[in-house]
Amino acid sequence: MIFMSENVFFNPGQAIASDFDFNKAYVAAQIYHHKAKKPVLVVQEKDGQPFVIFDEQAALDSEKEEAKRYSLVKRVTESD
Repeated sequence: MIFMSENVFFNPGQAIASDFDFNKAYVAAQIYHHKAKKPVLVVQEKDGQPFVIFDEQAALDSEKEEAKRYSLVKRVTESD
């Protein structure tokens, strides 16, 4: 598992899925990415919290007022 120090802000209502197990969250992110052909982010609010999956562009386009801060854990792109 690769942890990055990048912080991102997303509206939790834009989440595709979440899981406490990184491997299950990562598989869900890969499946969504394969179907949607869009970059997907696996993020976590803080240690011990579930991993949350977001469609990167849809989440970035969401309203900022309801955004929560997450730490980027993994970006799923064409090279994954």
